[in-house]
Amino acid sequence: MKKQSISFLQFTIITFTVIGLMNHVIIIPLLLETTKRDSWLSVLIAGVLLLLWIPILYITNKKMKGQKLLPWLKKHYGGFVAYPLIAVIIVFVFSIAVITLKETLTFLSFYLPETPMLVLGFFLLLICFINAHGGIHSIAYTLGILLPFVFVLGFFVAFANFPHKDYSFLKPILENGWDLTFNGLIYPAAGFIELILFLMIQHHIRTPVKFFPLFFIGLGIVGLTVGPTIGAIIEFGPFVAAKQRFPAFEEWRLVIIGRYIEHLDFLSVYQWLVGAFGRISLALFVIPDLFQIQRVKIRDRWIMVLAILTLIASTLPISDVTVHWFLARILLPSSLIAMLTISIILAILSLIASKKKGGQNYDIS
Repeated sequence: MKKQSISFLQFTIITFTVIGLMNHVIIIPLLLETTKRDSWLSVLIAGVLLLLWIPILYITNKKMKGQKLLPWLKKHYGGFVAYPLIAVIIVFVFSIAVITLKETLTFLSFYLPETPMLVLGFFLLLICFINAHGGIHSIAYTLGILLPFVFVLGFFVAFANFPHKDYSFLKPILENGWDLTFNGLIYPAAGFIELILFLMIQHHIRTPVKFFPLFFIGLGIVGLTVGPTIGAIIEFGPFVAAKQRFPAFEEWRLVIIGRYIEHLDFLSVYQWLVGAFGRISLALFVIPDLFQIQRVKIRDRWIMVLAILTLIASTLPISDVTVHWFLARILLPSSLIAMLTISIILAILSLIASKKKGGQNYDIS
């Protein structure tokens, strides 16, 4: 397959789509349940930690000179080091696809209760397969068209619900002390850690990545998380918001335009599906791309197998309560620890390799 490249702007669009849905769908409900009124403080503190972590990604990218991850690891450290690291990354990326589809099917069941989950999952995965088949170009172009409307709708619901907002719900600050606030850190941090996907697609970015643009992406991700978190608290109150399954999307039920226009929550389906489409498409693309599978037929078989496994895993008869517990207690904490560890390991390995080779650029095809 011909090598495809994207601009940094297109990478930014992909990042906002992929991480934006994660933080809206999975992170905010768990965070509100844990921290309640002070959830926004947890996001801000996690955001500061994110901005302190971004230099690690930047240094790794700079020392690797934007090369492909697996070949670079094999060249400098051999398969004994490369394959275990890549295996952990693949499990992480695959979990992104499975959890995204599982949560999406749960959300769609509110609107299509009589439609089998298998059917909904099949058609969503079908368009994600087509998008992943087209490569990083297809993902970037489709999200470049779809994401602006997501932002427009986001600002629309924020301003339309202004009469329902009561900022007094944010007080008293730290009413339960710092303990709950720090306990909630793990959830926004687990969403922010997905920025490590940057290292997995860095070789597709057309120009060398500068520090400040990457830093501003981090600021944008924090804004995408803290805004809906505060919105849920000031519109529903911390205790009602904590009981809602998807509080960021419940805000649409409050929108009323004039005397006759209401029930606009169907627009949230568009926002959700764009995010799910981007996340699943990227996950299906990244895994074969990590292994440098160039032949289109073989690559498509990989994507098809991954899509089938994703469909099977996400439609298993597991209750929503169990999934909620699994996310909060197992998957998100372990993903955060694993990806943070891998980012530090890659940074150390890149620094060592750079010193060994005198910082020389080696082209790895």
